[in-house]
Amino acid sequence: MNEVKETMIGFYIGIGIYAVIIEVVGIFFSEDILSYTLGLFFGVIIAVLLFGHMAKTLDRALDLQENDATKYVRLRSFLRLFVMMAALTIGLKTKQLSFLTVILGLLGLKIGALFAPFVLRRLYPDRYITKEDLTQDSLEENVELDAV
Repeated sequence: MNEVKETMIGFYIGIGIYAVIIEVVGIFFSEDILSYTLGLFFGVIIAVLLFGHMAKTLDRALDLQENDATKYVRLRSFLRLFVMMAALTIGLKTKQLSFLTVILGLLGLKIGALFAPFVLRRLYPDRYITKEDLTQDSLEENVELDAV
């Protein structure tokens, strides 16, 4: 499996973990559990779709010339922003969806990015390299150079 797909899997698992945590906490505090759950589910689905679109956009942009890539990424970013605004509008206008949990679901896009490194470190411990690993490797190299 290539690194992009591995990263995407880690990201999706991170969004899932976040959604489960928010759902479990919300069940205890929500007066309308169905609205809460539907709003969260809707927001998370949109977040997953937005991330998939973002990954495809970046992959395609890497194959384009710099000027074309800039225009392409900018256009696709506005498209994602439009989809996010449409999702928020639907959450605001639909009584069956809790607007707050639609927002929380969409935040899964950001929180998934925070969880992804932890998930990837667990899924691929032999291949996942962190900044700490790089820092440790450079420190070890410096110690070896000093010893010589």
